[in-house]
Amino acid sequence: MCAGALMALQASGQSLTEAVTTTLRTNPEILASRYNASAAEQLHKQARGAYFPSLDLVLASGEENSNNTTTRAAGRGDLSMTREENSIRLTQLLYDGGYTGNHVRQQSALSDAAIEQLSSTKENTGLTAIQVYLEVLRRDSVVALAKENLRHHDDTLTKIHQRFESGVGTKVDVVQTRGRQAQSKSNVLLAERDSANGRANFYRVVGENPSNLREPSAPSGLPGTLQAAIEIAMNGNPGLKAVEAELEAASAARKQARGAFHPRFDLELGATRNDDTDGSSGPNEDETAVIRMTLNLYRGGADRARSRETEAREFAAREAVNHNRRLVQENVTVIWNELEDIRMRLQFLEAHVKSTEEVLVVYNEQLSLGKRTLLDLLDVQNELLRAKVALVSGRYAERLAEYRVLGAIGQLLESMGLSKVM
Repeated sequence: MCAGALMALQASGQSLTEAVTTTLRTNPEILASRYNASAAEQLHKQARGAYFPSLDLVLASGEENSNNTTTRAAGRGDLSMTREENSIRLTQLLYDGGYTGNHVRQQSALSDAAIEQLSSTKENTGLTAIQVYLEVLRRDSVVALAKENLRHHDDTLTKIHQRFESGVGTKVDVVQTRGRQAQSKSNVLLAERDSANGRANFYRVVGENPSNLREPSAPSGLPGTLQAAIEIAMNGNPGLKAVEAELEAASAARKQARGAFHPRFDLELGATRNDDTDGSSGPNEDETAVIRMTLNLYRGGADRARSRETEAREFAAREAVNHNRRLVQENVTVIWNELEDIRMRLQFLEAHVKSTEEVLVVYNEQLSLGKRTLLDLLDVQNELLRAKVALVSGRYAERLAEYRVLGAIGQLLESMGLSKVM
């Protein structure tokens, strides 16, 4: 119908997929989230280090002055020597009541949460890129429509002025038309300002200026029903998966805190060679192989308080999961309803444009018969402009709502083949 006039298609230029890809690779918010995920992974590796033995080498050398039973027995009293110490020790954790194991599980869960948060940031920022992309197209279409409407006003003013010059029209008609032309020029300026603002928003999100944007097609992978969308979201929304991972971390932290009530057993293997120490001339060598137990008997109730703290944090994390599940379901439902509402309203918006175009045809016919004036035609042209702008906005709103549904269920980048973009 009037789709060609409403949405200017470009044979070549930046596609929606290309814009989103650029955003995923350069957007500062995504990059910051990616670094946070990397940091969380390093914390996990740090925690796993406690499973492995610790090997320490100690070397020392310096002057020593001794006055002890050894030096006095030798009849020397004060004795100065160059002391040397050499030792190596290996310590291997054997048992700590699950403290280390649960700490590793906690950091693993936090690493998973950071990865899911990165996915959520990518989904949200990708959706924002889609929004600014579509908004540039919409605002450019509005500019084109406003300029087309201004051309009609210019042509009408020329015709009315000619009629006035020939004595057929009146000065009032000329003045009224000039006023409407001024309003049309104002509409063009307003549309151009909005278009410039839209391009600024595009640069903020994507990191480059829009150039020859291409009209995107409808996305694939939309669920068939609202219930199906909710089920997918409950299993695939990365924001929800992030808080679920945080719950796992809180549970591991609670179990870790209970490890403080258990003894710790370490295997220690060591070898020492000291020369000229404690007033004794010559080397002293020792080799040890011991199992050392450490058990705290009293710490002012700090361990018990820590255990209760972690229990409370686990309860809070569980309620956060419940809250986010409700939010996800609400978000999916609201966006789904918006999509259905937009699709229903589009039928009426299209009907409005079609009927207004038919009225314009009839008015042109009646104008030739003297039953209508050029001012009547301008009224219809203005009505047609509003109808077309509403239709353009509705069509882009429909496209955005489709992508918003995919974003709400965590399938936006997957549907575009961009889930692996780094």
